[in-house]
Amino acid sequence: MKINPTYLIVACALLIVMPLACAGFAQESPAGFIITLKNGSKVQGRTLSRDDATGRLRLTMSESASGEAKSYAIIAPEDTAEIKSSASDSDSIRIKLKGGSDLRCKEFTLNGETVTVKLGSASRIEVRWTEIESISFAQ
Repeated sequence: MKINPTYLIVACALLIVMPLACAGFAQESPAGFIITLKNGSKVQGRTLSRDDATGRLRLTMSESASGEAKSYAIIAPEDTAEIKSSASDSDSIRIKLKGGSDLRCKEFTLNGETVTVKLGSASRIEVRWTEIESISFAQ
């Protein structure tokens, strides 16, 4: 069986180029919070805070170089179906408390007026929303 040299060259070129081309499409999503709304849509951002006056959540989706929010979403807590983090092993979640204290964890859950923070495999603490200044990612 004889193979045409042109086909062989094209096949080799494809074997070299395809992994490089596919790498551009397989981008890893940035670490952040993923909020699934009751209508099925999802919103992702890096900083989550709550407005004390209205109780609504503010999710910062993009930031300037100085750390100020360029775009954000305001979400009513009753419109959320699920809130989870997309943190990898190298990231941790930073919960900044009013008064200057910080909590670092890998996961947390929202329960009405409290946030349950998982500190270890068996230890959890509950923090009231009124005590939290912001929730963000630290690297």
